[in-house]
Amino acid sequence: ENPAVVEEGKDKMEIESNDDGGLISEASSNVTVAEEEEARQAIEMLRGDDMSARVAAASKLENVAAALGEQRTREELLPFLTDGADDDDEVLIVIASSLGKLIPFVGGSLYAHTILPPLELLLTVEESTVRQNATESALLVSNVLPPETFQKQYAEMLHRLATKEWFTARISACALIASAFTKLTTAQQEIH
Repeated sequence: ENPAVVEEGKDKMEIESNDDGGLISEASSNVTVAEEEEARQAIEMLRGDDMSARVAAASKLENVAAALGEQRTREELLPFLTDGADDDDEVLIVIASSLGKLIPFVGGSLYAHTILPPLELLLTVEESTVRQNATESALLVSNVLPPETFQKQYAEMLHRLATKEWFTARISACALIASAFTKLTTAQQEIH
């Protein structure tokens, strides 16, 4: 069986199969062959031209992340999704909604900040439904971040959104700032 390879720009994501059809990854012992195959197909569909197939694949991101394992999800899947942020709105709506569900698949609260880069891009998209779903996912991520990570990375993301030229990013910042305000330092509160 051929490995599924997804290439977007300089990023590469690969699910390899060994001789007995098993996925080669740190999570392979916890994932069935059927789940591995489903993840491989979802990755292939995400890079395809058929929009309905990409939407279906985007709805299976949790399965893909489970098959890849925590480290590969952080290092390969999330950068791939970040690079694909210029996709059709229908695909972005599903990705934005799915990102908040990936927290356990990136390593929990200690690594939840790795979900912020694709979310930040989705929070700037013109389509309001994409931004709304990204806002909901960002709130899920913000609720599990350790305080120091929240005050550094999440607050910096809010500041970048609030100071961007386009109104879409500023609208997203407004939607997120109220829930974040009490967790910010006094100096950060004055900035925001």
